[in-house]
Amino acid sequence: MDKKKSWQYEIDFRCSFGLWPFKKTLEITPKGFYWCGELVPMNDISRIRWGVDLRRGGVFPKRVYTAVFGTKDKEFTIRTKQKDFYEHLTDKYWKAVGRRLLSEMMDGLAAGKKYRFGDLIAEDEGITVLKKSAFSSEKEAYCPWSELMWGIVNGSLCFARKEDPGKILSGCSFLWVDNAHVLNVAMGLLQNSDNKKKLSLSKA
Repeated sequence: MDKKKSWQYEIDFRCSFGLWPFKKTLEITPKGFYWCGELVPMNDISRIRWGVDLRRGGVFPKRVYTAVFGTKDKEFTIRTKQKDFYEHLTDKYWKAVGRRLLSEMMDGLAAGKKYRFGDLIAEDEGITVLKKSAFSSEKEAYCPWSELMWGIVNGSLCFARKEDPGKILSGCSFLWVDNAHVLNVAMGLLQNSDNKKKLSLSKA
């Protein structure tokens, strides 16, 4: 099986959800995502995100699994209570779009581009954290990778200084921040790489 056919098999997906007359459909093909029969071209999809939304109400919180994909101008959301369906769907999101976004980000970082994730900006050699206070305008603090540690805390990718590991410097929610999962995979590659200075040199 050649690579093109193998990728087509990996991303192949069809589903319908919701109740009539509001039922919606999603189909993933190499051409793009067909949302209710309308094609969203693959290369136009520039952002993905997913996570668990805990909704209070009663003794136990309700878990709503949410998966989003979008272009510059639109976003499309699927919500479900079925964990297996959610995990299968997000696996397809990653294989269809996430890998490309990761590769594009790595190439962009190598070329000097910067990528914003919530209140942090990822650069090739570190992050710039944006902070606001009630008494001052937006401030910036830059930290190279060598001075940082990171991990997942309560559904967010969080960063802290090695000298002050108990204080979170910045974080981005997987549920609410576009492409936070892409940055998380990039950080995993950096963590496992012999190179610890440049994110773009940590390609899989």
